[in-house]
Amino acid sequence: MVMFYNIEKLNELEKAVSENLMKADGHTWKDDYRVHWRNYRSDMPNCLTVIREYRKILEDIQKGEK
Repeated sequence: MVMFYNIEKLNELEKAVSENLMKADGHTWKDDYRVHWRNYRSDMPNCLTVIREYRKILEDIQKGEK
């Protein structure tokens, strides 16, 4: 199985998502929301890719146990 996300890429994703969440924590209605929207639009597809890869690994493991 070829995986797009290895340990290094997962660490980079975790760091980016953590930093973006910290930036969004101080957001007020007076601030421009577009920065947070761009972060969301880049972070969410990457997180979904990791979830799908992890689910595939778990499915493969379950098939091997049967």
